[in-house]
Amino acid sequence: MKRRAVAWTAAAAAVVAVAAGTAIARHGDGSDPADALGTTPATPSPGTSGTSGTGEILPHPGPDGLLWIGDWIGNGGAASGGASPSGQPVTVTLACRGDLPAKAKVVFSTASDDPVEFTVTCPPGATGTGSTTVRAAQAGSFEVGVTTSDPGLHWGLTVTQPDS
Repeated sequence: MKRRAVAWTAAAAAVVAVAAGTAIARHGDGSDPADALGTTPATPSPGTSGTSGTGEILPHPGPDGLLWIGDWIGNGGAASGGASPSGQPVTVTLACRGDLPAKAKVVFSTASDDPVEFTVTCPPGATGTGSTTVRAAQAGSFEVGVTTSDPGLHWGLTVTQPDS
């Protein structure tokens, strides 16, 4: 039950922040806190520089998911109310694909620790994937930023944390 409350809180606070605009992540129908992550990824708001893709670069992360962006094009990112203080590490995964050779840089940061960064190589016509595990001490409220070398690059992002 504790995990459900944390997942609901994190999902309710999730927002996608892209350039000058923000978008609230839509999660579930609200009838069950366990469905807080829902099956609808975050969507863009009007006036953002990036755009929502039409596909799914990364599938829904399931019950361990804290944040899911299925398909975004260009620079973007998200913020969340936080991960569980359960002591379990958080995994950040990014997948990308495009028509040109490109890279996507991910920066995961919390107020309490140094940012964690990694870069994913996105080969033309294929999907590149990379992930990193963030130690449990960095759990809590977090922000994830994605910077792409090609404004047409599609990417998907998940942030997950096992219940136990």
